[in-house]
Amino acid sequence: MLKNKVYSALIIGGFSIGFTACILIALFYNVEHNVDKQFPNYENIYRLYDVKNAKCGLNYNFLEPLSKDYPEILNVCPMEYSSNYRFTIKNPETNSYVWVQHIIITTNNFFDIFSVSVVASLSQFPFKDLNSAVISESTAKRFFGDENPLGKTIEEEFFTATVSAVVKDLPENSSFTAEIFLNSNNKNFQMSQECNNNVCIYPTSFFLLLKKGINSNLLSQKINSTLNEKTSTDSLALQKLSDIYLSKALVQDEHAKGSSKTLLVFLTVAFLIIVLSSINYLNYTVSLQYSKLKEIGISKTNGANKKQLVNNLLIEVTIGILISLIISVLLTSAFLPYTDVLFGRKVSLSDVNFYQLIPVFIAAILGIIILNSLAPIYVLSRFSITEFLSGNKKRNGKQVGRQVMLIFQLTVSIALIAIVMIIFKQLKYIKHYDLGYSAEQLVRLDLPYLYEKPSVVKNEMEKLPFVTNAALSDGYPGQIKLMMGDGTEENRFMLNCIFISDDYLKTMGMQLLQGRNFLPGDKNNACIMNEEAVKQYGWESIQDKVYHNGNDDGYHVIGVVKNFNVESLHKAISPVVLLYNPDHRFANLSLRLSPGNVGQQMDRIKQVWNKTVAYPMNFTFYSDQVQAMYNKEEKLAKSITFFSFIAVILTCMGLLGQFFLISLNRTKEIGIRKVNGANVFEILLLLNKNFLTWVLVSFVIAVPVAFYIMRLWLQNFAYKTTLSWWVFALAGIIPFAIEILTVSWLSWRAAVANPIESLRYE
Repeated sequence: MLKNKVYSALIIGGFSIGFTACILIALFYNVEHNVDKQFPNYENIYRLYDVKNAKCGLNYNFLEPLSKDYPEILNVCPMEYSSNYRFTIKNPETNSYVWVQHIIITTNNFFDIFSVSVVASLSQFPFKDLNSAVISESTAKRFFGDENPLGKTIEEEFFTATVSAVVKDLPENSSFTAEIFLNSNNKNFQMSQECNNNVCIYPTSFFLLLKKGINSNLLSQKINSTLNEKTSTDSLALQKLSDIYLSKALVQDEHAKGSSKTLLVFLTVAFLIIVLSSINYLNYTVSLQYSKLKEIGISKTNGANKKQLVNNLLIEVTIGILISLIISVLLTSAFLPYTDVLFGRKVSLSDVNFYQLIPVFIAAILGIIILNSLAPIYVLSRFSITEFLSGNKKRNGKQVGRQVMLIFQLTVSIALIAIVMIIFKQLKYIKHYDLGYSAEQLVRLDLPYLYEKPSVVKNEMEKLPFVTNAALSDGYPGQIKLMMGDGTEENRFMLNCIFISDDYLKTMGMQLLQGRNFLPGDKNNACIMNEEAVKQYGWESIQDKVYHNGNDDGYHVIGVVKNFNVESLHKAISPVVLLYNPDHRFANLSLRLSPGNVGQQMDRIKQVWNKTVAYPMNFTFYSDQVQAMYNKEEKLAKSITFFSFIAVILTCMGLLGQFFLISLNRTKEIGIRKVNGANVFEILLLLNKNFLTWVLVSFVIAVPVAFYIMRLWLQNFAYKTTLSWWVFALAGIIPFAIEILTVSWLSWRAAVANPIESLRYE
């Protein structure tokens, strides 16, 4: 290794890069698969959900029969989890506010089922009474500092509660967390409501702790058969707690979600990277063995047997791989703080299950050592002392294995480059897609819950010179708070409902296609639909059409706006109805700003807010909100780009290894051709033509593979870019250019070398 410093640096460097990438992916994969497994009883904790309707929000009245009628269930708790709404919690003693986003509404059983440690409490149970609230340690510190929070009051627009206990924060590697817990037995704390045919229920999730050895399928059948006597629900099933995060079932909930498909992509990339690293190692070690034939011959002449030579080779390979492993561990520790950028989440070693990973790592290292020793051992097995002593060293043949390995490397590189380009092409497409409203220079202010004077805030904001338009609404593109049907038998589909004030269309930049805008006399009597809603009704004209909304009078349809997206482009356009009621208790204020210094504009807006509203201002730019819808795709693109770059680097190193071997084998040929008049161009063409052929073959293989993979990926979007031919052409040109740059300088050195030196070497 010390004698061949360039070889050694390339060998160890290549494997170090490959190992680093694979270790990072392995850590991420392990952490993702261990979400919700930090709870001591996770193997026996299940969630009850409705398979047919793909929801876990079930009638709260199920709690009593689930608690009493099934001996298989040790414990059960309701759990309404809210994570998509920011609550403004007030401390009435100090008149200070804290933003809270994660609230769980449950019973005392929750703390037993999930083994939550109580730090301090006013009673033997975390919830002392109906008006009790439990807060986490971090929330207590953030809200009350070093003061004792027990017995203190916290207020929100829709609840007032007394802190009765402080508990340890829930494990970080969980699909849910909580800053505040509220007692679900208090009807005033129950946030959700679901109504059908004038019958309303409180929907919540139910988590069950089963006895060990209970068959969950048999229990779900039993629950269906018995609960069906009291409700029409007959498709209930039990889902493991540890399956919620990576579940393929599209259950409606607010738990954090991972993607098993994305993990499979990363696992495939890790496998490809380690294969590319191994190919490079094989190329270099084989070329080294050919260059060491004289050394091997001398060793055998002096009595070395085959076992000694093989042992020497195994030691050399093992030392090289172990050095690479040590370097990769150091590189991994350097990259760990940036895993949130790379994977979209922080990978903490405390969340890694090393009992699962260490055996896998050991098996992988042993397998790599054995794999990378086979080819050099094969070279040794074919070594003939007779040929060595006679000077007749034959290295003929087409070396098919070498060609296959290089084609594989190039195929992987071309496919990954094409995949990265298509991902970015899709991201560019959805960012510039016509959403049906103008998100630029549009900011949304969230009004406090049940705020009584939203029009006052709107009027004050309109006085600012840079506010060109303002409108109030309850719900907005990106968050629909209300869905209602038509109330008729022939139209059973649901419509997304947004209550709006004056100037909403103008403020949002929506295009009116038919009919007219709202007039003062239309209050609580008229609505405007998007194209999709009219299409689902099957109307050719909106004249004399009414959206009944379950009421006799309903809303007269006076106009049609161009389709606009209320969800991400992963989903198709859904029907939306804009209901005109300027006296509605609105929750959102949208402002259209003129171009200018955004920072100064927001400072002025905040000053007006503080004069009119007694709560902290929470604002979001619609453009940022749209961007946030595709965070997963953005992070996937960055990750795949990073690992694809590693794959391309390894391919370049593989090309170097291949060329080292070719140059070594054809040294005499190059010298003879030059002596017989061959010029530099002819030598360059001789050495490069095979590489160009291999790039072409790799391109032919890579294009259909990348096309198939990306066609599957694009099925996740209702609106998608085209798989343009130029993307694949460019993906082929890039590695071709890299191949030319990588190989040509070595070819040049071989072509301009003194032929006398070449022949003397031979």
